[in-house]
Amino acid sequence: MRVYISVDMEGISGIVDWSQVDFRKRPQEYEACRRMMVGDLNAAIEGALEAGAEEVVVADSHGRMSNLPPEEVHEAAVLIRGSPRPWLMMEGVDDGFDAALYVGYHSMKGTERGVLCHTISGRVVDAVYVNGVEMGEFGLNAALAGWHGVPSIFISGDAAVVEEAKELVPNIRGAVVKWGVSRYAARCLNPKRARRIIREKAAEALRGVDEIKPFRVEEPVEVRMRFLTSTMADAVAIMPYVERMDGRTIKMVYDDYPTAFRGLRTAIAVAYPVEER
Repeated sequence: MRVYISVDMEGISGIVDWSQVDFRKRPQEYEACRRMMVGDLNAAIEGALEAGAEEVVVADSHGRMSNLPPEEVHEAAVLIRGSPRPWLMMEGVDDGFDAALYVGYHSMKGTERGVLCHTISGRVVDAVYVNGVEMGEFGLNAALAGWHGVPSIFISGDAAVVEEAKELVPNIRGAVVKWGVSRYAARCLNPKRARRIIREKAAEALRGVDEIKPFRVEEPVEVRMRFLTSTMADAVAIMPYVERMDGRTIKMVYDDYPTAFRGLRTAIAVAYPVEER
């Protein structure tokens, strides 16, 4: 049994502020939090191994994607780290995996009581819609796994992201490690207790893997993205396959989901530096 794990940082036990997930702001705080990140990850790996996983591939998926201390990641796992890479948070996923797990995830931008909620890039993206359905990072990534026939069976993070995931994958197992009070405040479980829950739920999810079907989106795929500013839409509107819908919104239609996924990420990359002048 092959298991794929994508691990982000904002949904890790105890994390509630941007300074905790950015090494440039408060290095000591970030250093402590990256070890909390590896603690939640290892709990999920241990749960997967208990349930019979024979191979575990982990994608470090936050920021520059080199947050996890390699020597502290469970030795049973193969770690993918660093950027840029073609499939970003889902680098390495393919049709040979039996299940995909998501650790430390957060909800989409604008979610009430969503701790550190945003969608891909908080300084660029206001909202993303796939075939008319608004999606955050979980949905966008689960759809890529689903295109490969891989079911998304487990997610850990705050209560808001677990509910978001269940809207798309009703049978997904969720490990709630904190409850948002606001975007920058939460009631947090002790990390040791959170990791016990992650381990138990991950094992439970893998034992019931046959109960969950891959999450797929219909093709062709329509992606609509609303930017924070009209200047960003100005820049992206010159790209091929892009249609301007209004001041801040563009639409792209692609034949298949992987192409749509890359088109979305390319549009964000084009828009990102626009407002730096």
